[in-house]
Amino acid sequence: MKNKKNILMCLQQLDIGGVETAVLTLCKGYKNAGHKVYVAAKPGIYSKQLEDLKIEQLDIEYKIENRYALEKMDELIKFCEDKKITEIHIHQYPCVAYWLPVIMKTKIPYVAYVHSIIPGAPEWFMKTFPIYQSALPIFFENASKIICISERTKKDIEKIFNLDEKKYLIIPNSLDLNEFKMEKNTFSKKNFGLLSRLSEEKVQSITNAIDIFNEYSKNHKECKMIIAGDGPSRKYLENYAKRNKNIQFIGSVSNSLLIMPEIDIYMGVDRTILEAIACKKLAIISNYSGKSILITKDNIKDASKENFSGNNLLEDEDIIKKIESIDEKDYKRITESNYKFINKNYNVNENIYLKELESNFTNDYNKIFEFENKLVEENSKLINELYQKKENSILNRAKRYCKRILKKLFNK
Repeated sequence: MKNKKNILMCLQQLDIGGVETAVLTLCKGYKNAGHKVYVAAKPGIYSKQLEDLKIEQLDIEYKIENRYALEKMDELIKFCEDKKITEIHIHQYPCVAYWLPVIMKTKIPYVAYVHSIIPGAPEWFMKTFPIYQSALPIFFENASKIICISERTKKDIEKIFNLDEKKYLIIPNSLDLNEFKMEKNTFSKKNFGLLSRLSEEKVQSITNAIDIFNEYSKNHKECKMIIAGDGPSRKYLENYAKRNKNIQFIGSVSNSLLIMPEIDIYMGVDRTILEAIACKKLAIISNYSGKSILITKDNIKDASKENFSGNNLLEDEDIIKKIESIDEKDYKRITESNYKFINKNYNVNENIYLKELESNFTNDYNKIFEFENKLVEENSKLINELYQKKENSILNRAKRYCKRILKKLFNK
């Protein structure tokens, strides 16, 4: 094959999540196009799917720290040389501290992906971990391409980094639609479902979906709801839902297709909404601020602009009445129309970046990286020493103050 590529995908982990599923789909798209794909991530529930696709994985845990992972540099360079990597795709910011020094040394061209539709992610990294104040500008400036999943993500990056418009490309997170072909759907509104990582930032979205189901099931006792996923907020969410015995938590699943056949009405946010539409299910966005929006031909185009987050849409005033009013004809019309839209706009085979890349690096920043690491270590040591002195001083003053107060109380 002409211009066959060896592509390395870098992301934090292979567990359930929008970025993880998007990367898995991209791996399939590039593989379908005849390219060799590798993945560098912490193993997780999606590792088995990559094994089945014969996609080799580099087991690596990306620690989020205020330093460059220079101790991993030789190992990562050797992996790239052994596998003859021709380009690197970086999907999450914690990977930058590991791969930026490698890329700079090897001059392997790379693509910077921006998946988050929640504004402020780069600023948070730069504020919390000061090395990213230099790492992220270098990262974006020297990328062969910056691929954003929506116009919003592009604007968020543009506001922070003053870069040439030509560097950006908008490609939505896509699907391998061949995988989502369902057997004929039987009309029903009895089975609700949700698939999500059960973490703090998802709680409002999930509790809102539970509230919708609880309200609807008051007059529809035969309804059931399954919640697939796991995470640190699982216990809290199980406790929140425990009054309704028709809600079942089933734990993590490696593929949404394991639960979609059992669902008539899907409630969630982001990529899972796209997957529900691909399975020709009614899809209701239950977003991070608690809004509820039924996706139809009237709002699907706008919803897609914000990666089905619902941030740019008005909430449906009475989502319960809207669900109750849908008959079999409406159900088929809505699901077929939604599917037609994503078939045209979200097919992964049409949404992979195949142009040849060139390395943009003309400077060697590795000495700077070493200097920054040393500076951070020295600063941390100094801060800890000062903090300890201050803490001891405060503690002693507090003890003296408490003695005086206790003495006054005792005298009284």
